[in-house]
Formats: sequence, C-alpha cells, structure tokens
Amino acid sequence: MVDLIAQPESVEEEKPRRDLFAWAWRGLGNPLLLVGVSILLLLVLLMGLAIPQMPGQYADDAAASSRWLLTTQAEYGSLGSLLAGLGLFDLLHSPLLRFGMFLVGLLLFIQLGDQLVNLERHRKLPTLLAAPVSGPGEPIPLPGTLPIYRWRTALDRPPDEMAAVIDSRLSSHFAPDPAVTLRDLRVPIPGLAGEESQTTETRWLVQGRTWAAVLRPLFLLGILVVLAVLWVSVVFGWAVTPPVLAPGEAFHFPRRGLTLTYSPGSPAAGEGDQTAVLQVQIGDASKSLPVAQGSYARLNNASIWVERAAPGLFLSSEGGATFLLPGQSRASTSQGFVFPAPGSEESVLIPEAGVGVRMVRLPDEDAFLLEVIGSGQGDAVQRLEIRGDENLSLPLVQGERAGEEATLGIHFLPGLQVRVRYMPGDWLLWLGVALIVIGALGYWRRPFFTLVQLSPWPRSRSVLVVQSDAPEPLRMLGKEEAA
Repeated sequence: MVDLIAQPESVEEEKPRRDLFAWAWRGLGNPLLLVGVSILLLLVLLMGLAIPQMPGQYADDAAASSRWLLTTQAEYGSLGSLLAGLGLFDLLHSPLLRFGMFLVGLLLFIQLGDQLVNLERHRKLPTLLAAPVSGPGEPIPLPGTLPIYRWRTALDRPPDEMAAVIDSRLSSHFAPDPAVTLRDLRVPIPGLAGEESQTTETRWLVQGRTWAAVLRPLFLLGILVVLAVLWVSVVFGWAVTPPVLAPGEAFHFPRRGLTLTYSPGSPAAGEGDQTAVLQVQIGDASKSLPVAQGSYARLNNASIWVERAAPGLFLSSEGGATFLLPGQSRASTSQGFVFPAPGSEESVLIPEAGVGVRMVRLPDEDAFLLEVIGSGQGDAVQRLEIRGDENLSLPLVQGERAGEEATLGIHFLPGLQVRVRYMPGDWLLWLGVALIVIGALGYWRRPFFTLVQLSPWPRSRSVLVVQSDAPEPLRMLGKEEAA
C-alpha cells in the first residue's frame, strides 16, 4: 500500500490582506457577533414586553408622559430608575432599541455582502478554470473575502499517472451526487525556468449545490426587509392605546386625526351586545366594527384591534329623567360605566327622581348589585341583584314632568380595549417573511467547491494545488491510498 498523495500536516485557511478595512470587515462579518447582538436586542424587546409601555397618546404631551413615567417608575422601586434610563418604558422611542436595530442592520449588510461575494465566486468558477497562472504550482487567484482553504504539495509520480488517480477519486467521491458538477480541463501554462517554455496543467472543478448559494442571500435580504419596516415604524409610525372605553364613550386624539366612538346600538330592543359598534375615524376615513366579538380591521394604513375587556353597564332613560355624575354639572340621557374588578362600584344621580343609583360588581362576572338611594336618606330605597338587562320605573319629583314615571334602562355591555397602530409599509413584512422562508432552504444543504490543479515538476514529479471553501476535500485527497 502506497500513499499516492501525502497527507498534509495541516490545512490552513488563507489569510486575508492585513489592512484595516479587511480586518474590520472580517471582524464585523463574524456570524457569532451578529448572533450575540441579535440576542441582546431580543432581550431588550422581551424586557419591554414584560413591563408597561407608555401609551402612544402621551408621547407628545410632556406633562402627561412625565406623570405616567413617575407613577410607573415608582412601582419598580430602585429598578425603575434604571429601566426608565434605558428607555424600556417607551420602547418605540428608546435610543437603545434604535441603536440595536441599526447595529443588527449593519451586521446583516456585511453578512449579505459576504454571501453575494460567495455567489459571485460560484458564478465565475467555471470561467476561472481556464485562468492563466505564472507557472507550475501557482494557485489560481480566487475573488472574494470569504475563507479559502488551500493545500499545495509535491508528488513523487508524473502528472499523467497522478491525473488518472485524482480523476478517479474525484469521480467516485462526488459524481454519485446529482447536485454536483465535475469539470476537467487541460490548460497550457508557462514552464519553470530552465525547462520547456510551455507545459500543460490539468485542472478539475467540483461544484456542489450552487442553488443553495443563490438562495442564502434571500434569507438575509428578507431579515433586512423586516428590520427596515420595523425601523421605519419606530421612526415614523405611531401607536395609541386609550383607556378601556365604556359604552357610549368617545376618545379623541387630534394629532393623528383619530376618533373612537363606542355606540351602544339599540339596547332598548334587548340586543345591545349584538348591535353595539365601535366607530373608528382616522382622517377622512371611517369604519364601524362590531363589539359582540373581538375584531381586527385596517383603516388608512393603520391596524385596529378591538377586544372585550371588563364588564360594563349602559344606563338609558325614557320619560324625562337625566343622569348626572358626581362632581359634574352637565346632565345626559345616557351614561356608560366600566367595572374592572369585583367590588368596583360607580354611582350616578337622577335629579328629576331625587335619587342616586349605586352599582357594584359582584364576584360573579355576570352579576351586579344595584341600589337606588333616595335624596337625604342613608338607606337604599330599592336594592336588587341583576344578571341581565333590566328596566326600572322611577317616579319623577322635580321638573316639568313631576308626578310622572320615567323608565331607567340597565343594559349589559362590555368595556372595550382598543389598540391602533400605524406602521408605514407594513405590507412589506409579508415580502420579508416570504424571502426568509425561501432563503432558509439554502441553509438546508451547504454549497461547496473544490478546485484542483496538477502540474509537471522537475525529475518526473508533479505538484498538486487544491483550493476549497471547506477543509474536507483537502483531507479527502490527502488521506486516500491505493495499491
């Protein structure tokens, strides 16, 4: 048994030029750096999701935002100051988040550049197979910044004999794979000094799974598209999360031209939960959303989420009675309330009837305690537990219709939690996701190439040069033995 191709003592990666740009590019192009920065950015996002976020409507109100921050920060004690300093209570405007996104984008651009260089190298390899060299044993220059593994050794057999051996080994190792292309070519090159003026070099090129090299840049491009959309959303987008809306309540955000109106529909017909709608207006566009179930809609490039939140009651009157909230002077013929937790209570005055109504949410989510208290009396005139829509008759003691009876309608309607988010170009997220899915297929199998050069060497020997983007082909050629 004779080792026809000597085993290399070590397979070394070709070192790039020692200049500052190449050093910086190589350092920033390290995939581990991208993974590390991405993990840190993900941790920042998770921390932001785990703590309360400033409502978007406070972003342009310095006084309101300061009050909200001070109140929320105090709930976290000494840790609150650190969280506020990092901007984690307002992630959309956090400098830390923006810097992290910029850094991840920069590293992705460098990775994408390397992938495109790798793709260009794979594209040019068939033409480089015939590239001229200065003499035997000189490797063909390969473009790009990605690592090249190179091995050069002298063999004790003439080129014609070694060519048959190498061709057999490459064919037996790579040819069974249909995704691998094997090419060979004999190229005239200059001879060594003192030898013939020209000699012939035999070359082999093995390329495998080039399709993966084409798909891989799409993966990084898709991530960049998603990151770009998020960056534009952080800089130019906005989000508004108003307090839970009670039935009949409206919310206005003039700076964005946003108006939310919770219309109770036709509660008198006993179908308030089915006919109630949330009317959304953004600029000149408007849309009505049902509240019977949670819903999602798009309006003026903004996304709107509507969810049923805490239980609520909507009071309406017929027959001349009006409602007056404690501390207010303006009466209305209807009023809505939200009860966020068991034990929550609300009250309202009915001046024409000379009574007040106290409502308490019971532990059972679908039940309320209702007390009608007369003017100047400490005890309730009427107390009842309600589990559905009710109508109460109240005698009027004041006003133009004194002596008549008014009907107090009590209707079960939920409070609504509404979120409105404007993300410019958010439809591009689907394009980014599609590119990521397609590009991920390129990481299922690894593309590779191996370029082999065999030249004559003095005293009936030959010189072998092997270049590859992976060390395995070099070791494969180095460890094969034949009789």
